[in-house]
Amino acid sequence: MKSRGKRPGPLTPLHLAPMLLAPVLLALVLCVSSASAQEFELGADERRQLGEPLGVALTGAALETRAHEVGSLLRCPVCQGLSVFDSPVPAARAMQAKVQLLLEAGYSEGQILNYFETSYGEFVRLSPKPEGFNLVVWILPVLATLLGLGLVAVRVKRAPVEVDATLEAYRERVRKEVAE
Repeated sequence: MKSRGKRPGPLTPLHLAPMLLAPVLLALVLCVSSASAQEFELGADERRQLGEPLGVALTGAALETRAHEVGSLLRCPVCQGLSVFDSPVPAARAMQAKVQLLLEAGYSEGQILNYFETSYGEFVRLSPKPEGFNLVVWILPVLATLLGLGLVAVRVKRAPVEVDATLEAYRERVRKEVAE
């Protein structure tokens, strides 16, 4: 007996999308979860670059607090407007885990910042170091504010005080009435 249903037509991109999208999403989820669950260890090159730990090895709540502070000083390489601590991107999470590992090992804030600067460049700092050309970034706003205040002060000082004759007559009349 012959079936009386519709014959399936050719496959269109609309039909293929769910079949192609599912494996891609599964691969993406697996990559993100494996990257966030990855355990970091310090290699010989990193130890050579960092030198001997100059800080105190941290654990527990002190570690979490300090990792938050140091992570807030570093710029996310993907988002660039957010700190490593505030960014949800896997690269930022990996940097945050590295900060935590370095603090556990006893490295100081300066050593950690220098380590990331070596890897990503000075741009990785959310606020530039006040030295060299970066000093302009720190000094220019202060100079501009002082210059603006100076211009306002000179302008106010030089402004002629015009006394309206009717205003002066009114003031004199008020003084007489108050005196009575």
